[in-house]
Amino acid sequence: MKYKLVGVISLIILLIVVDQLSKYLFYNLQVWSNIFFLYPLLNEWISWWLSMPMFITITVSIVCSVLFIYLYYKKYLTAFEFALLFAWTIWNLVDRIFLWWVRDFLSFWSFPVFNIADSFLTCWVAWICIKEIFHLQNKQKNLP
Repeated sequence: MKYKLVGVISLIILLIVVDQLSKYLFYNLQVWSNIFFLYPLLNEWISWWLSMPMFITITVSIVCSVLFIYLYYKKYLTAFEFALLFAWTIWNLVDRIFLWWVRDFLSFWSFPVFNIADSFLTCWVAWICIKEIFHLQNKQKNLP
């Protein structure tokens, strides 16, 4: 169990470093600033331009972080799922507390601008869908 926790914490730190490094390279060093799908946006909203008072956004992020910890310890989330969700929630929360917004910069077609941490949530949803598809396939194979 101790080694598994070290692995989870290491994965969370790696995900946070990747997110923060991408934001630092784009915003501070302005690397990649001439690439067509990169667009700087200091995002005060929570999702698709939905505005909400900052104290509610911060409270929801804290509650979700605690919920993810609970779900992980109750074994409803795998280590990989927990790391994706926790890194996404925590680091967007840190951005909001210290900067008062989230630094987004990835923009594809008419899809809202997002960042690397936001893609962790997308990866989690894709992971859940893949798990369910394979779970259903395995269930159907075992039918008489």
